[in-house]
Amino acid sequence: MDNTVRIVEGRVLLPAGTWGVLPDVHRELRGHDFYPAFSELAGIPAPGSTTDVPAPARTIHIHYTVPDEHYDWYVAELDPATGRAFGWLRAGGPYGEWGEFILGELETFTLPEGGRAHRGRTAPRVPRLIQRDTAFRPAPAALCLPAPTI
Repeated sequence: MDNTVRIVEGRVLLPAGTWGVLPDVHRELRGHDFYPAFSELAGIPAPGSTTDVPAPARTIHIHYTVPDEHYDWYVAELDPATGRAFGWLRAGGPYGEWGEFILGELETFTLPEGGRAHRGRTAPRVPRLIQRDTAFRPAPAALCLPAPTI
């Protein structure tokens, strides 16, 4: 059995089912899987393979966010062996930039606990987590990134 990681036609090819960063330690709190199915991860272009594609035309494959905040990570390239991603990100404001991030770090990151007032009481304090936008479908950056930030 061949366990070699290869890059073929701009895609990272791993042995079937190999993904080294899938702990998903907050799965129960999140209520959904942080990572998409392995078949989706394996179809994302390898790091550096879209550098010749104009930014608005790059395909965005996954969107992560902190709900009700201006924190977003959009994945355009991914090394599924390490979780290192390249894409567009913003941290707390209307503007963002293209750069690298590591999915395993996003998955385990928690923001300060917060509770919301509800009928005169404060709800239990729970950590806020980075969520995968499970409704997101791959699309060109020009169609899914906040304008005019591309």
